[in-house]
Amino acid sequence: MSFDIKKYCHISNVVREKGNTKIEYDQIGINLFLVVKGNCKVLSHDTELEVKTEEIICCEGHVIIMPSPDCEIMGFNIGGIIAEKYSKEVKTAFITSGIFSPFLPQQIVQVVENIDTLSEFYISNLSFEIINTLSHGDKKAVIASQIIVDAIKLIKENYANNYGVEELAQELKISKSHLVREFDKHTGTTPGKYLTSVRIDAVKQLLTQTSLSLDSIAHLTGFSGDNYLCKAFKKATGETPMAYKSRIISLQYLPNQLTLQIEPDIYTEKRTSK
Repeated sequence: MSFDIKKYCHISNVVREKGNTKIEYDQIGINLFLVVKGNCKVLSHDTELEVKTEEIICCEGHVIIMPSPDCEIMGFNIGGIIAEKYSKEVKTAFITSGIFSPFLPQQIVQVVENIDTLSEFYISNLSFEIINTLSHGDKKAVIASQIIVDAIKLIKENYANNYGVEELAQELKISKSHLVREFDKHTGTTPGKYLTSVRIDAVKQLLTQTSLSLDSIAHLTGFSGDNYLCKAFKKATGETPMAYKSRIISLQYLPNQLTLQIEPDIYTEKRTSK
């Protein structure tokens, strides 16, 4: 019996708009929009949100987007059984900056720019991965200091290099202990663990989208070698890199274990009003 993953997760109604043309969207499931440049106002279920460059708005049902003149927006709808379940549980629109999901903006751009060439199976698997990613950023924002915002930016820019907490603290001109304390206070994790999570996300991308060896992937993502990569990957995901790759690219990748784990996202200021 064949398994039709599309009925669980699929992507449709792709949007790519430049300029200040109002976008009105009304789809069942998850509506996801990335502000590539500029900014916009989003109206969803009597809530108004200000969304800035490189931020992502997630909402369900009817949404109106009012972009600035220099705005560029990419987005799409994720439909299917799992997407509809997620959207009903979340309900309220929220903004995520990609802090806990460093590759989500690239995934959105990839889908929008290549929707006609990507296989349906790949798109369905990717949409399920996106839902899992979103489930880590759909609660209220935590106000973070500029130090933490800068730290996260530096980690995302340097994860592929031999870059650790010591180098990060030096770059920020603060002590290592102060960095660790502030990072844990605002994110609930340590800079080292966050760096590892960014590297693991990068490994996942390379495993499923290239034919590179594990050793090559390790060096491209900041790991000292394939043995260390395998240990870190299994600790983070519960499976080996090759088992993960096989699961993603095979029809046995059944989306039946979605867990909506809620973690706060981080912003430097609140921008939500009724």
